Amino acid sequence: MISNTSKSKNAPSGADFSDIRKFIGVASINVLAVNPNNSKLRSYGWTIPEDADEPKYQTVDSEGRKSARLRLLAQINDLDEKPVVALDFWVRPDVMFNKDQTKCKVIDPYGRTAYGTKSEVQAHQIPQYANGPANISPNYKPCHNGEEEIVNFLIKYLNVTPLQIFDRVKQTWIPTKDPGTVTIDNWKRLCDGDTSEINAALALQPDNRVKVVLGIRTTDDNKSYQTFLSTAFIGNGAVPNRDTGEYASARKAIDRWAEGHPNTTIDFSALPVHEWNVTATEVKENPVNDLPDFNSSEYTRTDVEDLPFATF
Repeated sequence: MISNTSKSKNAPSGADFSDIRKFIGVASINVLAVNPNNSKLRSYGWTIPEDADEPKYQTVDSEGRKSARLRLLAQINDLDEKPVVALDFWVRPDVMFNKDQTKCKVIDPYGRTAYGTKSEVQAHQIPQYANGPANISPNYKPCHNGEEEIVNFLIKYLNVTPLQIFDRVKQTWIPTKDPGTVTIDNWKRLCDGDTSEINAALALQPDNRVKVVLGIRTTDDNKSYQTFLSTAFIGNGAVPNRDTGEYASARKAIDRWAEGHPNTTIDFSALPVHEWNVTATEVKENPVNDLPDFNSSEYTRTDVEDLPFATF
């Protein structure tokens, strides 16, 4: 269920970077298609043979563990030619736990998450941390792998009324009168490849845009892929710092991401969208099915969706 969306804002003209023809950095995008077939990909410039297999958006590893890809075809509006890139979210049917399986991750209708103990989650109590209660409402639900990223993308893309806003005069956060909400009502169906709920959500504001941080991920065998920062998104009306040209929220998210992935090379830049200069032999041109395998080492399994602690 989604409530209180609104049309996205445009940044003031002083933040217009349309004359920079690049492919890495902060880009204002709108979604053109979800999980496109080959015909749709060709219509947006992909070179795909007529006899090529259709894109596979679901995978099952050798141990029978499922994952699915939610691919958004996104148009970069900052550039004159308005190129199209693919943004891939990975979704999995499993509820998330901490490493020792003692706490379950939960998410509320405002996109906020926390980890709660068995007794806290079963009673819908606010999880308690060493420094106080978690910043989350009690009407939370178990959070699945990939759910937080998609919910927060939709919150920004649909320009959902925030839970609170910062009052610059009073220098404090104040609650809004009627905050919006975003929840994925049928997570299993999404993991089975049915994107109808996502399509319906995007249709609520078909002309909206959001800013994403585009980047490049390079594998050990020197293959490079377009990627994006999936842990933070920027409202389309936001403007960068006048002195640095960066978005503070993006830089913080990039730094946090780097701390958590010390062995992964991803080139992110919080500057206006610009070209990533690399020779053609080092880049996979418009990759469709040639994506890295799902990393099962990060997979936390539970076969119980609604009651994650039922098997304890």
